[in-house]
Amino acid sequence: MEQVLQNNRGEKVLTAVSISNLTIPSFFETPNFYGIFFFKEANGHVTLDTKRIELKSNEIFFFYPYQKLSFSGVFTGNLIQFHPDFFCIDIHAKDVGCQGLLFNNFFGDALLHCDSKEYEYLFEYFLKIKNELVRSELGKLDMVSSQLKMLLIDAVRIKKSKQLENMPSKGNIYYQIEKLIGGNFHQHTSMDFYAKQLGVSLTTFNRMCKKYFQNNFVTILTLKRIASAKNKLFLTNMPIKVIAYEVGYKDPLYFSRVFKKYCGISPKEFRIQLKNNRLI
Repeated sequence: MEQVLQNNRGEKVLTAVSISNLTIPSFFETPNFYGIFFFKEANGHVTLDTKRIELKSNEIFFFYPYQKLSFSGVFTGNLIQFHPDFFCIDIHAKDVGCQGLLFNNFFGDALLHCDSKEYEYLFEYFLKIKNELVRSELGKLDMVSSQLKMLLIDAVRIKKSKQLENMPSKGNIYYQIEKLIGGNFHQHTSMDFYAKQLGVSLTTFNRMCKKYFQNNFVTILTLKRIASAKNKLFLTNMPIKVIAYEVGYKDPLYFSRVFKKYCGISPKEFRIQLKNNRLI
């Protein structure tokens, strides 16, 4: 059963609901929301922005507005979806630390792989949120927001601890590539720059990108630039052409075409949908 949270104007800003492979397509008719998917049992794949990821039981997945998303296989679980007007990941980035780690994580795995104990611990937040939604007491909005924030903080802590555990097995080169692209995407668009920084050939560098991140260099760079643009579109009132320049595009029209290709919506419409519209 779907539980709904409305703000003081009667607008739906958050829902908590059970999902399965049969019901999940209905939740993406209006994708101007964040989503946290709890997969208690799963056997299949999730494809996010061209990256295909194996989906297993006891995993949690984090969706950022207007990412291209599809599921295949058999699964059951639960979903929290919430509009940025209620809780904005970008605004709370410094407090929570989940932007680029849980949400919009192109370099690592977009899924949070949990053992059964970790999963149940994080799922308790879902149950607390759902229970709060059926109550009619004072402070419901603040209580749900607080539980959501604690869920994200604990998910970040678990994810970071797993990164430290996996660092030796992934190898230092993985983190070198991530740091290089993350720090230079807005000014260096040539693969030659990154290959030279690592002291490898262009062919070797592109092969590394595909090996570690399941995408070629151009796709990784594009996704990183679009993620940065989304953040600026929502948090600032900068003209779109200025945002295009800041994330590395010299031609604003070309930026708009690329943005729409990957998001299914223009930069202008993205700004309107996230700033003005609620879930419907």
